[in-house]
Amino acid sequence: MAEVLPAILEKTFEGVQSKCERLLGVCGRAQLDIMDGAFVPETSWQDASQALQLPEGLLFDVHLMVEKPELKIPEWNQGNIFRITFHLSATYDVLRTIRIIKETGKEVGIALNVEQPVASVYDVLGEVDLALLMGIIPGAQGRQFNPKVIDKIAELRAHDASIAIGVDGGVSPLVAPSLIRAGATTLVSGSYLFGEEDIAKAMASLQE
Repeated sequence: MAEVLPAILEKTFEGVQSKCERLLGVCGRAQLDIMDGAFVPETSWQDASQALQLPEGLLFDVHLMVEKPELKIPEWNQGNIFRITFHLSATYDVLRTIRIIKETGKEVGIALNVEQPVASVYDVLGEVDLALLMGIIPGAQGRQFNPKVIDKIAELRAHDASIAIGVDGGVSPLVAPSLIRAGATTLVSGSYLFGEEDIAKAMASLQE
């Protein structure tokens, strides 16, 4: 069964806390979306020093939508972070960035934007724990899913039968079955999940 990770994208720490509280008792892991206003036009809450103040019982994948992520990794080496995901196009030295994450003991995720071919990460798949394929242009929630990503998932799965494949952006019950059939193992959803009153039921609807 595919894992569903709620995506938390907020401009304030209070907003992040509020969404985390809605997840308590519903799931154990979520994704924190971090935006710097440079790699993407928008900015989000990004104060890593507050991460340990988030509610206990949740572990986070920190999705760094930032330029030069290698410079931000050390500050996100927090006890409640299980994975750090960066964008292939955000750094000039992918292998060094992977190495820095590994030195923290966290899992490594590498993200590809919609227009980037999956072949661009083939050389590093053996070094990462998750390949995250963006279903929208990164930087905001609520954008429409780009169906070409389904073919990208299938292509990546045909190349590597074991790599964990995540999809982030535009994930809803309308597209989730196609993503899973194509080979996705992690579905990241923000606006759909938090727009529903019953988040547990909404998460389950993505796995059907």
